[in-house]
Amino acid sequence: MRIHGLMAALALCVALPASAQDLIERTELSRKPLSGSDVMEVVLAKLVIQPGGYVPKHTHPGDENSIVAKGGIVRLPNGNEVPFAADMPLNFAEGVVHGGLTVAGDTPITIYTTHIVDKTKPFQTLAE
Repeated sequence: MRIHGLMAALALCVALPASAQDLIERTELSRKPLSGSDVMEVVLAKLVIQPGGYVPKHTHPGDENSIVAKGGIVRLPNGNEVPFAADMPLNFAEGVVHGGLTVAGDTPITIYTTHIVDKTKPFQTLAE
């Protein structure tokens, strides 16, 4: 589903301009080694994006699996506004570009993210 490919951007922790950082709060909840791997780790985080918060397009060096805890409305890069419902799963394979979204509604969106990534590489790379 196209929405899934765009939504994972909400799981970002990239350097943003100060005004955008004020609208996005990422709290890392856990960072642990992946069993059986010397280079992979599992990173759990909570992401809260306030209205007007923009998540740039980006990729990760591993898979991202997330769940929308508190939904809202987002504006896609093409200008269309779509709802993101609570309990909506978001899944992105390594290297898949996702993001480019702005929270368009009047309520924050909360997402819990799980990344299984290569810890020897940057957590994400901008793709804009």
